[in-house]
Amino acid sequence: MLSFPSQIMVFAVVGLLGISVQNVIIANVFIKWAWYARMIRTGVMQYRDRNFVQFSRCVGMPERFILFRHLLPSITSDLAVLASLDVGWAIINISTLSFLGLGVQAPTPEWGAMLNEAKEVLTSNPIQMIAPGIAIVLLVCCFNLMGDALRDVLDPKEVEK
Repeated sequence: MLSFPSQIMVFAVVGLLGISVQNVIIANVFIKWAWYARMIRTGVMQYRDRNFVQFSRCVGMPERFILFRHLLPSITSDLAVLASLDVGWAIINISTLSFLGLGVQAPTPEWGAMLNEAKEVLTSNPIQMIAPGIAIVLLVCCFNLMGDALRDVLDPKEVEK
């Protein structure tokens, strides 16, 4: 899943399920599950041998307690950063699909569809492409900056300094 090109996978899933907003969302979630599984596995393997986890095991704490009290808070910052970056990726992906005519359809307003309609009048009225293009760029930048701020706030390694 991680090595296969994600855009091709999105096209395949939307092609199989049909063109609709729900299917585009399902395709985006279907593609990214492996990234989250890898991130969670890496985080758990990184923290499972730490002293605080080993101490909890020694005193007989249940695995569920160790997971929710120690491991999950330790990997939350990494997951928050990945999720905020993925929101920006999903916005670009949905806009790309709509621009190509495979995403959100005509009556529903969407920035990719607006760019698709504006390309018809690009030579006579190029200003029509600026508003949806800038909106996409600004929103993706905001989510990326939010992910950076979340990492700074939630990272337990930063608190120790």
